[in-house]
Order: sequence, then structure tokens, then C-alpha cells
Amino acid sequence: MISVLLPSRCRPKALTESIGSLLGHADRPGSIQILIAADPDDPHTLDVDLPWQASIWTAPERYGYPRLHEYVNRLAEQADGDWLMLWNDDARLLTPDWDRLVEEYEPSVLWPHSNDIQTCNTFPIWPRAWSDHLGHVSLSPHCDSWIQYLGQTLDRHQRVDIEILHDRADLTGGHDDATRAESLAGYRTTDYGSPAMEAARATDMAALRKYLTS
Repeated sequence: MISVLLPSRCRPKALTESIGSLLGHADRPGSIQILIAADPDDPHTLDVDLPWQASIWTAPERYGYPRLHEYVNRLAEQADGDWLMLWNDDARLLTPDWDRLVEEYEPSVLWPHSNDIQTCNTFPIWPRAWSDHLGHVSLSPHCDSWIQYLGQTLDRHQRVDIEILHDRADLTGGHDDATRAESLAGYRTTDYGSPAMEAARATDMAALRKYLTS
């Protein structure tokens, strides 16, 4: 099973289409678990009609983009899959039988292809056991960069032939809305590179390396 971690806000149509692309291109859609995080003040997401593979967790308060990792960490705690996948409501899966491709790989951080920044693994897929051992996915809202760092530092980061369209305002002109504006205001790259975050990543690396070599 693959557990998809999907925070979403005020985009019911995009959310439905995004989930449809994941399930519609899966060889075994029953093996895809979709875990959605929503804010308590977002009835648009809370009331969306979902397929049986998807469920919504409501945050106790609105965390917002500066605390994006808190949504993701809570979703990971509920995951049942062998793999975790970071996902967005403005992403569209394009590759048929993509779940079968994931099954072919040994535990590592998988890097799908997308139209996003070519050096960034925006939609990583990684073993749930890693995050279970650490007790979290990320301690920074830059969850994708956190997971990519772990995979690259461990030399367990590899491309997988899965194509994803990121239908984001600066990439395609899509989803140029209030949610996008909030994301731009909430992300601060300087925080990710701060000494505190560097120390936290080093701690994660040490714990994960010990776990993988024990």
C-alpha cells in the first residue's frame, strides 16, 4: 500500500481532480490510501465528496503554511502503507500503473519527474518505516526538501519513471488563487537553512543511519 499525504485548503474541485489522477492511473487503486488534512475553518474541503480510499483529518486549529509539516506529520501517523508519498491538490499524476513502478524499488527516496524545479524532488515517495522511526516526516514546512536531504545524504535517492504535472501558478498559470498567495507568504527558505534546522536534520540523519545499519 502507498499512503498519500495531502494537505489541502479551499480547493475542492482541484482536490477531487488530484485524487482522481492518483486513483485513475493506479494499477490497483484499492492499494492507495489518501490521507487529507483540512483546517477547521474550511468547509469547502471538509464537505468534499471523496472516494472510499480517501479520508479527511481535521486539524485542531489552522496551522497555515508556516506549520505545513505539522499537517504532514499528523497524516503520517495515520498511514498504513509501506510507502509514503507527499502530494498537493494542484498536482496531477500522468503515468499509468504508477503504483506498480513503486513496488519495484528497494527502500529509498524515489524521485518522480515533474515540470517543477529540476533539482527538487517536489513529490517524494519514501519508506514509511523511516518516518515511523524518526517520529515525524519533517520539522520544517519544506517537507519535500527535508525528505530529499535524507535520501541524498544516505545515497538512497533515485529517479523513478513517474510523470507528474504540477499545475501551479508560476509553472503553468493554474491555481493562481488565495491559497497560492498564502503559500508564498508562509514559506521562508532562510528558516530551512537556519542553524537550528541544520542541527535537526543532522540528528535525523544520525538516527536514520543507525536504524538502517543495525
